[in-house]
Amino acid sequence: MGLVLQQTPDTVIDPSFSGLVVESDRKCILHRQRPGRFVAFEGTNTGRRFIGCATTFQDGVNYGVLELVDAPWPVILQRCLTKLWDMYHEENLGRVQDKEAHEIEVEKLKKELDSLANQYSQLVDDVSKLFDYQDGQKSHDMDYTSQEINELKEKKHHLEEKAKIEVQMEKLKLKKEQRCILQSQADIIQNTMKAMKEIQVERDLLKEEKKKLQHVISELLKAGHGCKEKLDKIKEVVMEE
Repeated sequence: MGLVLQQTPDTVIDPSFSGLVVESDRKCILHRQRPGRFVAFEGTNTGRRFIGCATTFQDGVNYGVLELVDAPWPVILQRCLTKLWDMYHEENLGRVQDKEAHEIEVEKLKKELDSLANQYSQLVDDVSKLFDYQDGQKSHDMDYTSQEINELKEKKHHLEEKAKIEVQMEKLKLKKEQRCILQSQADIIQNTMKAMKEIQVERDLLKEEKKKLQHVISELLKAGHGCKEKLDKIKEVVMEE
């Protein structure tokens, strides 16, 4: 039986540990279905395998089948994971704030553009009425009005181009942020797997040293060297799992 979790963590896809648990008859208390296999991708549990509800595991609720398969990582690895996740969340917060500022600026430009478009439409209506009423007279006033129309057209065109540029810049920024997030996730997974491999190598070396020590004790006992009672006690300690 693994360690029980209080809440379902975020997950990452791992083909080597996925699908439903068929080795036992244990089922989710809500859906009465077999639990699924998942790999955590959150905080100090990143990379640890766990069992959870296969139907609604994303809502974070424990339906009686939520438990960790792997033991906790070493303290130094947990500290590294905590630091990496803190850096990730801090960078995301900065991106969110920049995005909100850009959205406010774009919205402001849209309002200015709409206001300018309304002014332009009103001016066109006024000019049309003036043409109908005066029937081509007061050419000087009409030239002045035409000049205003041209100025408004230029302002409208300028704002439209500025808004297009802002929208395009925002799209490029979002794409860049998505790439950064994916890279951050890949780095965390890579660092976790590397640490796991180093821990496994250390465990294998300890096993080899243990075997050598057992062999030496056995040889000493056969040859009758040293105190047999002390060697037996040492051998019992070495043989413990």
